[in-house]
Amino acid sequence: MKTTAINTSVFPILRFFAASIVVFFHFGQKIEYYPQVPVIFKAGPQMVTFFFVLSGFVLFLGYQGRELVFRQYFLKRAIKILPLYFLAFLMSVVFRALSGHLSFAEFLLNLLCLQSWFPHPLSLNFTSWFVSDLMFFYCVFPAILFVLKKTRPDGWKMVTVSLLLWAFTQGILIKLLNTDFYAGHFFPVYDLILYFPLSHFCSFFMGICGAYFIQSNGVAIREGTIMSLLLTLFIFCAVGLMAQLQPELSKLAGWKLPFASSFYAPVVLVVLCHVSLTRNPLLRILSWPNFVLWGEISYALYILQAPMDTLYKYIVPEHLGVPPGMNFFMFFILLVATAFLVTWVEKIIIRRLRTIA
Repeated sequence: MKTTAINTSVFPILRFFAASIVVFFHFGQKIEYYPQVPVIFKAGPQMVTFFFVLSGFVLFLGYQGRELVFRQYFLKRAIKILPLYFLAFLMSVVFRALSGHLSFAEFLLNLLCLQSWFPHPLSLNFTSWFVSDLMFFYCVFPAILFVLKKTRPDGWKMVTVSLLLWAFTQGILIKLLNTDFYAGHFFPVYDLILYFPLSHFCSFFMGICGAYFIQSNGVAIREGTIMSLLLTLFIFCAVGLMAQLQPELSKLAGWKLPFASSFYAPVVLVVLCHVSLTRNPLLRILSWPNFVLWGEISYALYILQAPMDTLYKYIVPEHLGVPPGMNFFMFFILLVATAFLVTWVEKIIIRRLRTIA
């Protein structure tokens, strides 16, 4: 297999932007000028697609050149994901118990990280369904990696397979969205479309296949030129325009489209391939080393947003009369500060555990 160096230094700041957009999507609606904000800044579900594609892309890059040892692999995944997941879980359990609305079923499903496989996966910490999906993808990844290393298929073939799987998945979701089975929010089919792991697996798989294509075909990094900078700006603007014109896209297609469920996976893959294989002034700015830390807090930002919103309401009750716009920004600052703190503590604990081991 041919290999090439991949520039992943832009990924941290993109992760932070994506996590911030998810937070704004969930809690920014109270801002008085929210309706005028460009849709790309309210595209929370689409950013989850970004995270799934990025996870597959980065995971393959991390293991394509070395042996995957199952024990080390699963331990590393668990250490990376579960401590903050269970911190958010415990906070959510406490808040729900205080309100008297905690059921044993939702407690058990969230404890076992299985909530996205069942109806109503938004119980307790409603953003944790993402982790439930991701843990399934992590379990499947070793088998995919084994097949790729054993058979060494053509890179173009794997990208084609991933696009066919994506098209097949989207076809099913479009069918569900446009039939009498779909009755809007809080209906089992809604959960199937937006949160079910198999609805998003195509995004994760596409990320793997995209990274495999780059490595197997030996695609080289292109040094920055004016044309490269213009292409980067064009791609970013095109993504924003696609998000802004979602109603028009649905009207053009003649169907409701599952924008929130992996619809943008091919677009995300194009963005990831471009920023990882291109160097130009804009991408160099986005690759600033200090942005790495902002990328590291993105998971904490995502997983803690709901329990921190509940905590914030205890700290700053509504009767204090804080303006709605300021309320969100105060909450976001508190969330970012908490994400920095817990990420710092987590890194210290992990370093000490490694020392003991």
